[in-house]
Amino acid sequence: MLILGLCSGVLVQASTVERGSVQVSGSAIVTGTPDVAYITLGVETKDASAEVAAQDNANRMAKVLAALKALGLTDKELTTTGYNVYSSTQVLHRGTADEVTTTTYHVQNRLNIATKDLDGVGQIIDAAVKAGANQVQGVRFDIEDKQEMQLQALQSAVEQAMTKARVMAGSAGIALGGLSTMSESYSSYAPMMSTMALRADGAAGTAINPGDVEVSATVNLNFWF
Repeated sequence: MLILGLCSGVLVQASTVERGSVQVSGSAIVTGTPDVAYITLGVETKDASAEVAAQDNANRMAKVLAALKALGLTDKELTTTGYNVYSSTQVLHRGTADEVTTTTYHVQNRLNIATKDLDGVGQIIDAAVKAGANQVQGVRFDIEDKQEMQLQALQSAVEQAMTKARVMAGSAGIALGGLSTMSESYSSYAPMMSTMALRADGAAGTAINPGDVEVSATVNLNFWF
């Protein structure tokens, strides 16, 4: 602050006061047990006729859906996440008089399953595969509402940053002033099992063991002194 004034006829000018700053960061991770599983699987069919491939796909997917609903899953828990039709060509007897180009049509229909029955995930996969599903992209475990975990992580991250600031100020022999800026960010980790991990072991069925869900928070604080 710059102050100008007269004192006993003498002009007094105070020098501008420069403020220093202390910048610290804090981070924290909160873990929790998942309460929902998302399974992605599908049916892929192929044929020289696009119509035949599409009809075969529809028939097999209908059987998959029927098998899943027989387990108690509802339409709300079963959603189509992708439907794709594409073709591939292959040249047979290349360079000979019998050379011929064939076209094969592929139809892919992907299904996403959301279930609260984590113990039944393996049974769901086995039932779908038995009914005709030939693609299993993976299983992701998560917590449906992570707001409370985010707040817990945020509080711990702020407390850590405040402790850092006090230690730094005390060691440097300065007194912390006010907090000038503060920012925060979040990230989360949900365990996912890949296709390779979902191979069934004979009659034992597919075993699924979910891990913990992690929510992390990071804060940046800027104090002046």
